[in-house]
Amino acid sequence: MENSVINKSGRTDMKTVLLWSAVTAGLVLAVLSALKICTAACSESTKYDIFGIDFGWFGVVFFIISIVTLGLRNRGAWLSSCFSSLVFAGFGAELRFLWLQKFVIGRWCPLCLWIAVMVFVAAIVLVYEKFLVTRMSRGDMKSSLKFLVIMLVAIALGAMSAMVGVRKEADAAGLNIYLGKQNSPTTVYFVSDWFCPGCRRLEPKIEKMYPALARQTRIAFIDYPIHPETSNYTPYNLQFLVYEKDKYIQLRRALSELSMKVKAPSNEQVQAAVAPYGVKLRQLNFMDVMNGVKQNESIYRGYGVNATPTVVVANEKTKKRKLLVGDGEITSQAINAAISAVEK
Repeated sequence: MENSVINKSGRTDMKTVLLWSAVTAGLVLAVLSALKICTAACSESTKYDIFGIDFGWFGVVFFIISIVTLGLRNRGAWLSSCFSSLVFAGFGAELRFLWLQKFVIGRWCPLCLWIAVMVFVAAIVLVYEKFLVTRMSRGDMKSSLKFLVIMLVAIALGAMSAMVGVRKEADAAGLNIYLGKQNSPTTVYFVSDWFCPGCRRLEPKIEKMYPALARQTRIAFIDYPIHPETSNYTPYNLQFLVYEKDKYIQLRRALSELSMKVKAPSNEQVQAAVAPYGVKLRQLNFMDVMNGVKQNESIYRGYGVNATPTVVVANEKTKKRKLLVGDGEITSQAINAAISAVEK
């Protein structure tokens, strides 16, 4: 079996060209996904991972291995089988991912769809090359049936792996950063930076509007580190969201006041700031903090947030969302109007 783009007769081998094009394009698309270079339509997809690994980086590894085995497949039957198995396992996994987008997420991620197309193209070319052309031309029914069994088994294994491995990042991390009405289909995301002047001006308004919002919607406070010093406060913000939900608004005020004095607070300084509220620090472990940071990033990138302060109002059932940007635009009336709009 020839793996060169030019076959023995000197003609361009279109099957090989298509295989190389599909896996190379798949790698490029996976890199874009890993770097979160996508549209707002990707927002829900970015909340999921597979076996604790970001979808994009998982795809990068998958396509790199596919490219290597494609390049070596003419050196041995087992390498050719490895490449085929990878492609068909990817085919099965993509079927599961498409089902997830259609029936669970309810939105299509353009990058995910194109990655699926690249896998499907490679699978179709292999079927044409190995089953319809090579096998049938030789009249070797036993070999054809063997290939068919391997193909079906690989597809089944890929689909089963995706079913077992795909989880929401929040579920994988074990973190619940949400406040308010936990079972509400509508979530209000307050996206801010601890050192953003507009965000600081908005904080008193948030305190006033929070009780009413918490009774009717789910609420999340997302750190967007436009100022790098914000990352120094994110671990404390995350632990208060997880462990101190009832006192979070008061603790947020304490962190905000501390950020006006200190850019890189110590545990002792934070403990002193929250001590009046009867709270002792319960630090998250390193992996939980990293998962929380990743979760924050998937939310603000997924919804296309590029400035602070921003409020995102999203409804899981209708798949509608509204963005309010700037402390002048973010008011109680505007948020309530956005909630009504996304619920229709």
